[in-house]
Amino acid sequence: MNSTSTTTTRSVLRRTSVGIVAAALFAGGGLSACKDLPATGSAGRPTVGPTNAQPSTSTSVAPVSSASPSASASASASPSKGASSSTKPPAPGNGGGVPATYTVAGYPAAHNTGYPQGLAGDTRKKVTLTPYTGPMTITVAGTVIDGKDINGHLEIKAKNVTIRNSRIRVANVQAVTSTDDNANLRIEDTEIDGQLKDASTGGIALIGRTGYTLLRVNAHGSGDILRIDGRGTVQDSWLHDPGGTGSAQHNDVIQSTNAVYVRILHNRLENQHTQTSCILLKADIGSINDVIVDSNLMNGGGYSFYWYDANYKITNGKVTNNKFMRQSGGGFWPKGGYYGTQAFKASQLPQWSNNTWNDNGQQIGM
Repeated sequence: MNSTSTTTTRSVLRRTSVGIVAAALFAGGGLSACKDLPATGSAGRPTVGPTNAQPSTSTSVAPVSSASPSASASASASPSKGASSSTKPPAPGNGGGVPATYTVAGYPAAHNTGYPQGLAGDTRKKVTLTPYTGPMTITVAGTVIDGKDINGHLEIKAKNVTIRNSRIRVANVQAVTSTDDNANLRIEDTEIDGQLKDASTGGIALIGRTGYTLLRVNAHGSGDILRIDGRGTVQDSWLHDPGGTGSAQHNDVIQSTNAVYVRILHNRLENQHTQTSCILLKADIGSINDVIVDSNLMNGGGYSFYWYDANYKITNGKVTNNKFMRQSGGGFWPKGGYYGTQAFKASQLPQWSNNTWNDNGQQIGM
């Protein structure tokens, strides 16, 4: 996956086949891969038993050396109506600058993600933000934005840009856009807030699409939080409270529809809705391969985790050492996601090991 030829071929395929359409859709937040998923309502209880579950996709960091085992292309579990109608999730953090107050030992939270504010338990040096007055389109390679309060969308058109110790707030638009697989964009110790003003139907991802690494990011308050279509890594981050102004969105915390390198490592991922996921990996626009999902905490969604073939195949993945929250242990739903922890529909399943319930350590099989 590190070869220049492989990356170039992938980039050309993606840009020639869907580039024009995708650019227009991303600008308005309209590109979504949640169709044909389990029928899970965006708020409250589903009215019809879901069928034909189909997901979205995810992101990047260390190379995978071994291939995933193969399996028949069928969903692992049928969505169920078994949850009681009186069951209600705990109050969400409300996304728009009001993060949830609880923490989960050993996982990212308010005190160790986002810009350092001097909260109890934060070992980072406190930062006082100053207004950002620079360009919103970054064209100078190696640009560093540090300690800034940014209002509006940043378009990254240069390599090796760093955003750190900052806050980005947007309304009904993406916060950061990178379209070069090799951009090497880094976003560290930064809060990204969509302020729950996403008015799109599909959900606007706060961060997308490719060529970036996120470390200790606190992102919340848009229909989708993160999109990785190409190459992406997210680590030690808290991505939570997706949402917007309407009731028809298919909310995903992390979504990928085509990717060549995805690393999702030790994050806390929370979706208070029954639609759609904490992680949605669905090969809609192109194939997805070289995926590692390791040591994350997932809470909520219809299913918390999806691994799906669609127009293309998803292959070569590892899903290991993740923990799933359920209502008995402080999560949103009794089954982890409203219907369950995971849904598979692929000819090649990922390597799945040591994925457990957070409350008692019990293993969760495929």
